[in-house]
Amino acid sequence: MSEQKYGLVTKMAVLSVALLLFTSASTTPALGAIAKAFPDVSPDTIKQIASLPSLMMIVGSLLTGQLERFMKKKTILYMAMTIQFLGGIIPAFFGDMTFILICRAIFGIGYGMVFPLASSLIADLFEGQERDSLMGLKSAVGAVAGVVFQMVGAYLTIISWRHTFFSFLLIIPIFLMIVCKLPEPEKKAAPKPADGTSQKLLTASTWYICILNLLYNVLQFSFMTNMAIVMAESKIGNAVQAGMVLTAFTAAAFVAGLLFGKISLLLRRFTIALAVGLVGLSFLILLNVNTYTMFLVAGAIFGLGFGIYNPAITLLVIGSAHKSAATRALSYFVALLGVGQFLSPITLSFITKIIGLKGVLAAWTVAAPTLLIAAVVLILVIAFSKPQEAKTASMYD
Repeated sequence: MSEQKYGLVTKMAVLSVALLLFTSASTTPALGAIAKAFPDVSPDTIKQIASLPSLMMIVGSLLTGQLERFMKKKTILYMAMTIQFLGGIIPAFFGDMTFILICRAIFGIGYGMVFPLASSLIADLFEGQERDSLMGLKSAVGAVAGVVFQMVGAYLTIISWRHTFFSFLLIIPIFLMIVCKLPEPEKKAAPKPADGTSQKLLTASTWYICILNLLYNVLQFSFMTNMAIVMAESKIGNAVQAGMVLTAFTAAAFVAGLLFGKISLLLRRFTIALAVGLVGLSFLILLNVNTYTMFLVAGAIFGLGFGIYNPAITLLVIGSAHKSAATRALSYFVALLGVGQFLSPITLSFITKIIGLKGVLAAWTVAAPTLLIAAVVLILVIAFSKPQEAKTASMYD
């Protein structure tokens, strides 16, 4: 596939899968309203509405990695979208907090099944610079979906907190696009087992990347879980304004996704460090502002870092494994990502209690300096390590 094989319509179908990755964003602006509707439920339990799908995403992503061995990818995708839709929309009609959390767990399984497929389908159908550009566009398209889902969810919350779950009806047109226009990718053969080759489908680099990304997500996911609650308790904004901050984040992520090819070409090995630094900077700003405008600015900076980080880290994971094991590598990557996101409120709550931090800003007080220090360390390590241009280039081919 050295020559262009698929046209614009196919690219649109492939990128439409990325729309499903932001469906969980629709409930985030409603967390404050849900907390008011359930005053006897602890804030940590309310946060599980956002973080529980990340835990079940582990199950879903690992399931995809196993199903892909004997099922077609489009069949797996159909299953995933069905599970995602049912788990997402049922709480709109009935259920107490326990039932809502069960539905969110079901939604998380479907969400997790989609996650590795969104990137592996690009890796399967495209190569070289075309693949890298589409990986950046995947983040950009996902950001647009984030704007839509977040704002729809926020405005529906004004009517009733249950109405926010009706936003999952938007999955239906995405499903139809995928059914009609997405081709089934060719299955890549694994290398013949010889001299230990079969043990190198997933390399040590694959696991290093996955583990570091887990730690990163413990910190960065606190932006999602805490934003609506911080703004509500600070009396700075309602669910719609919290949704606007998250929209600023996704809009900036869209821009970063569009420019990812040029950014990565310019910064090369320092791209990841820039992304981590921008996310750390956004948390630092959030610790020192008390106006709605500055919340928007912080959200936009977070989005730039988020939009640069995701395609860069995904390409590293794909490049670290054999082509036949790309989906499997991504399934483990997504699983550990889900671990990080699920453990985010639990871990940060534990850390803040240990060091004596209190209040709704406590988690961000930990995240800001940790990420900024990590960005500086990355810059120093990269600057003083020997460049491996040939190896790096091969990871993207």
